[in-house]
Amino acid sequence: MDTFGEWLRQQRNELRLTRAQLAESVGCSVAWLRKIEDGEQRPSAQIAELIANSLNVPHADRSTFVKVARGELSVKRLSAVLKPVNAYPVPHTNLPISPTPLIGRQLEAEGICQLLHDPQCRLLTLVGPGGVGKTRLAVEVAFKVQEDFPDGVYFIPLAEVNSTGLIVPVIADAIGFSFHHTSHADSKTQLFSYLREKQALLLVDNLEQLVNEPGIGLLAELLASAAQVKLLATSRESLGLQEEWAYEVEGLSIPENNDREGYQNTSVELFLQRARRSHVGFNATTEDYPAIMRICSLVDGNPLGIELAAAWVRSLSCDEIAQEIEHGMDFLHGSLRGKPARHWSMRAVFVQSWKLLTDEEQCVLARLSVFRGGFRRGGAEVVAGASISVLSSLVMKSIIRRNGTARYDLHVLVRQFAAEHLSEKNDEQTATQNRHSNYVLTAFGRADDRMHSPAQREALAEWAAEMDNIRAAWDWAITHGEFGLIEKTLRAFAMLYETRGLYREGIDLLDRAIDSLEATYGPSPADPSGKAALGHLLTNRALLTFRLGHHENAKAMLERCLNVLRPLNDPRLLPEPMTYLGVVMSLTGDYAKALELVEEAREKALEVGDRVFAATSLSLHANFSRVTGQSVDQHRRLMAAVAEWREVGDPRFIAYGLNFLAQSALALGWFDEAREALEESVELNTSVGARWNLGHAFQGLGAVAQAQGEHRQAVDLYLKAVDTFTELGGLFYIGQSLAQMGHSLFALGNDVEAERIWRKSLKIAAEIHGTPVVLEVFVGLANLYAKHEDITYALKLLFVVLNHPASLPETLNRARNLQDILEAQSENSQVEAARAWAQTNPFQVVFNELLS
Repeated sequence: MDTFGEWLRQQRNELRLTRAQLAESVGCSVAWLRKIEDGEQRPSAQIAELIANSLNVPHADRSTFVKVARGELSVKRLSAVLKPVNAYPVPHTNLPISPTPLIGRQLEAEGICQLLHDPQCRLLTLVGPGGVGKTRLAVEVAFKVQEDFPDGVYFIPLAEVNSTGLIVPVIADAIGFSFHHTSHADSKTQLFSYLREKQALLLVDNLEQLVNEPGIGLLAELLASAAQVKLLATSRESLGLQEEWAYEVEGLSIPENNDREGYQNTSVELFLQRARRSHVGFNATTEDYPAIMRICSLVDGNPLGIELAAAWVRSLSCDEIAQEIEHGMDFLHGSLRGKPARHWSMRAVFVQSWKLLTDEEQCVLARLSVFRGGFRRGGAEVVAGASISVLSSLVMKSIIRRNGTARYDLHVLVRQFAAEHLSEKNDEQTATQNRHSNYVLTAFGRADDRMHSPAQREALAEWAAEMDNIRAAWDWAITHGEFGLIEKTLRAFAMLYETRGLYREGIDLLDRAIDSLEATYGPSPADPSGKAALGHLLTNRALLTFRLGHHENAKAMLERCLNVLRPLNDPRLLPEPMTYLGVVMSLTGDYAKALELVEEAREKALEVGDRVFAATSLSLHANFSRVTGQSVDQHRRLMAAVAEWREVGDPRFIAYGLNFLAQSALALGWFDEAREALEESVELNTSVGARWNLGHAFQGLGAVAQAQGEHRQAVDLYLKAVDTFTELGGLFYIGQSLAQMGHSLFALGNDVEAERIWRKSLKIAAEIHGTPVVLEVFVGLANLYAKHEDITYALKLLFVVLNHPASLPETLNRARNLQDILEAQSENSQVEAARAWAQTNPFQVVFNELLS
């Protein structure tokens, strides 16, 4: 490397940081960082310091780093004085950050750390009653041992998980692993395979509701599969697994006397801290301390009990708080004979906290229990009738919590307790759950416009946080036949689930809705609203299905969908299924039908003012026309489509249009324009988490590098595309990227690897009926046969490609170029014999021959 910019780009790539991510960390613009990497600008000393900080450069080396960045020293000095960038500690964690220090758990934390250092201790469960602080202690320990787990320390929240079948996807989501969604391996096998060589700690939180399920043994299976992975679990009871080491977590210690120096690191110190946070003016007197100690004793040193009790210092004296808890504790202890008293101390706190709420607060809290994973103020007002004053009061009393994203949530134990009270009033419970479903799904449906606006990133993040509420509301709507309500969410549903790559989960939700609708109304509902709902559900189901590479299934669903929707004569319902069916037809090589469908889709979209699908169908029609060579003016139309997307303001679909525009620019030999469009696409897709489009952008950049003879770079970019599509399960594009990558491997002289890659692509294409991919592989293998002096068979393959209507322009160009070379080396009779052979041997015959 000759320049600092080249060095910086390499370090960023090794850290797997996008340019946008590093720019955000440094505090400069993406454009400015690009200029630094391209050698057009030198960073200021201040910016160089910020870059060093972002790359975790040791303080002792920063002076040298800044001088190199400023051009005062040679870039070679970096390798002499700095460790390789991947030697710097890069934390891999999603551990939650606590706003307050841990009190009274220092000895426990040290002891747990020691246990985790023991090679024999692979599964350590912190066992204790609800609210005792198991999670907080586990998180503290996880932070302390981070350096011992170079592949990451991850928090796996299972409080809302009621089936062991969901443990695998929840773990995958927490560690950032995406399933390959192929037929070759199930989700568990893929996750275990990914973790097999990892040295990581998984903090598996709130397992108590899963302890008695047979599937809990999955944790033991994980440990057996991944020898360097350790599990730190929290549960109210032991998991009962042979591999388990159980560590009992009890309440905080309670001082034996009134010596104030002895209050440090005890339950009393926690009470004082929480009381002062609840009421800044609180200052415990000498008379208060005996009552505080009594409070701590009554709740058995339970941190949540202490926190709830301390919240009342604004309205009750410490002695009054102790008296109220004492009454409840005596009652619960006497009524629940045979159970350890400490196991019911939280219920005592909840009962007393409940009694001290106003009637309105009790009613609101019970209704709030229908939310899952938190809620916003607007939802609380509509669903639970919660005014801002009541919400504020409940926050002040530590009944609900408000986090930094304008969301509220209930501790899972508080929610369970409140739900018990709601369940005592059947009519009220039904009405509240109905309001919850209506509110969540209606708001979700209205989010579609924002998801296609400049606020797309924020909108997707907001609704990703509402996934638990969406699932609960969806299930309620299905159970109660609210299919019209579900239908209104489906545009937003498709955007959220496709962008996040949640194809399998999305299909599961859609299947349940389709099955329920058909069970109620039959396969062809007579009611127009039922038909509209069924058609739209099938549309979304087909979208997620063809993303997984199941083109024939998607085609059948979309054809059925159009049969259901066309008789309604409602153009609003048609652009989506027509567009998606057009895409599916193109993937199977039927471009004539694809063009017909997307042209009609654009007409319908323009008729009803559907800007999203008007622009989508324009992009697709122009691209399909370009592919089939029907017009020389498609580049202008693709530019117009991008302009339409910019007017809409949708980052994801701007990138979608840019990917098509780049393909056109590449075909015209405009390499700089193609690369510029694709680099913008990468930035936009990364910013909103649109992995599918990102894979296409990598694929396009690989094609640009390949066209310019930069084959090593092309291989790297195609591998990025393959990795991205593999995470998403996009079999067609995995096969296509591999087929294209094979040409660069062949150009580099790696014939063996090129053939292996081409044959792998061929097998994938066979599975998904991906004819265009097969034809691209035929050209690659023709190169290989020709190089090894089987020119006759090479010509046969080329003529099959040239005769087939599904051959893409890029494939045809490769085939014609090789044809010219080989014909110049062959006798005319040899060429004509190959041509005749290709005419008498159908494509499928050749395909099967190569597969075998």
